[in-house]
Amino acid sequence: AVHSPQLPSLPPVAMARSTARCLLVASAAVAALMQLAVPTAFVQPPAAAAASAMAAAPSVMAVAPGLADAQITLARVFPTLGGKWEKERNLVMPVPDEEGFTDSQVATCLVIALLCGIAALDLAKNLYQGINPDPNRKAKATVTPLVKRLMEKGFN
Repeated sequence: AVHSPQLPSLPPVAMARSTARCLLVASAAVAALMQLAVPTAFVQPPAAAAASAMAAAPSVMAVAPGLADAQITLARVFPTLGGKWEKERNLVMPVPDEEGFTDSQVATCLVIALLCGIAALDLAKNLYQGINPDPNRKAKATVTPLVKRLMEKGFN
């Protein structure tokens, strides 16, 4: 006969505490990984590709003179920012003073909001159930005077 080893059974309270401890450690590990894995800034394109494209532009204009007319026409249709056209019409592009929040900051705030929500749900559940001291507890002063007074008034 094959005998398989059995895991020791824990009382429900100890199991709940160990499960909560494991979940807390796992959530802390996930939060740490999110902080470490998220890039801190956007990567700029290589400058060599942009420089070669700009160097090739005059040679293309020499080969296709009709393209220069199209460029001038497009420049009139789509004026550049901050040019004469915008200054004549008093067009201003507002730029924010601050950069704003990064993705990791938003993710951290959402995790904190989730934890606060879970704590609020637990508090609401406990307030809904009321004050119910454990009658099987064998210790003195299981009920504080304030709780005893609240129970006598009917606030349980």
